[in-house]
Parts: sequence; structure tokens; C-alpha cells
Amino acid sequence: MKYEKVELISPVSSSNKPKPPPKKLSPAAQATLKVVKERAQKRVSRRTPDVAVNYFDNTCDRYNWLLHDWIAEERFVPTGHRGAGRIYKYYYDPTGMMYYTKRDVFFAWSRSNIIYID
Repeated sequence: MKYEKVELISPVSSSNKPKPPPKKLSPAAQATLKVVKERAQKRVSRRTPDVAVNYFDNTCDRYNWLLHDWIAEERFVPTGHRGAGRIYKYYYDPTGMMYYTKRDVFFAWSRSNIIYID
């Protein structure tokens, strides 16, 4: 019987795998990100040092349902054993208002008379 050595790589510790270049945000999404970061500076910072934050707009396949000037934020918080962690997702409108779920985003759109059709 022949056995192969298999190495498991954690998503956090995959430093030997080249990362794809980050996509550029659209100009409208960049303006929203600027507003979000300005609002974040006014609040007390309670971030843990190992948190990885990524921003996406509607040009990303996962968030193509967003309006052109909205952004999504993913925070990877490593906890537990072997780099296992949790991803928190937040959504921001052009004014910098934070929404915690996709359902909250759709509710905000319905209050603004915006109808989402899939």
C-alpha cells in the first residue's frame, strides 16, 4: 500500500500561496469608504490587532446585488484553534450608515422606494 503525504493549509497561514491583486473600488464606492473611515475615526477604536478587513463594492461577484455607491466590509477575526475564526459582514450606504445584514439593507432600500429585482 502506498501513502501520500498531504499537507493541510489553513486559510490564515497560507502565506506561500500568492494572493490575487485586490480589485479597485469604483469611484462612488471610494467616496463611501472615505465617509466610513472618517466616521470610524470619530469613534473610540476597539479593534484587535489581528483583525483583517476587506472592502467590496458591486463589482465583486459576491456583492453584485449592492447599489453602485454602497460598500460591504468583511472582518476576519481569528479565534480558537489553528487559525479558525469568524467573518463579520457589514454594509454601508453613501452617508456611512452601517447595516448588519442583507435584510437590513433591503429594508433601508424599501424605505427609500428602491425596489430590488433579482
